[in-house]
Amino acid sequence: MEKDLSRTSKKLSNREIAQSVGFVATGIHEALNYLAIVKKVIEKTERIVSKRNVASGGGTDGSPEPQTSL
Repeated sequence: MEKDLSRTSKKLSNREIAQSVGFVATGIHEALNYLAIVKKVIEKTERIVSKRNVASGGGTDGSPEPQTSL
């Protein structure tokens, strides 16, 4: 009887561990998907900022360009 209880306990433990590993794997997968989305947003934002700097003749050092009056 004690061996059966021990085996049942181990089965439950292994099942719980397997389930936890599955949850962790799913969490990691979701985090990687989220990071991929964030990376795309950052890249797109960088392209937009770069295009604005080129179009306005702005420098890339972050300092404001001097205003010229017409």
